Amino acid sequence: MRLEVDIGKTLRSGARSFVLEAAFSSRDDLTVIFGASGSGKSLTIQAITGLVRPDRGRIVVDGEPLFDHQQAISLPTRERNMG
Repeated sequence: MRLEVDIGKTLRSGARSFVLEAAFSSRDDLTVIFGASGSGKSLTIQAITGLVRPDRGRIVVDGEPLFDHQQAISLPTRERNMG
C-alpha cells in the first residue's frame, strides 16, 4: 500500500493552540508513526481515517485521494477502509 500524507491542522482551545504539519510517504504494507508525547501522532491517524478533517493538504492511498483540500475531496470515514 502506498500512503502519501501532506496535511496541516490547527486546533485551538482558549489562548492555547496546537499546529500539526505532517508530511511523509510510505510504500510498505505497514507504516509506523512514532514520536514524543503530544507531537500529533493520534491527530495524524485520525486525519488519515477521516475522523478529523485537515485544514489543508492531501491524503492519498494507492493513488486514490482520500482528502484533497484544493479539489474539495473528503471521503467519509466509512469509505476509506482504514482501521
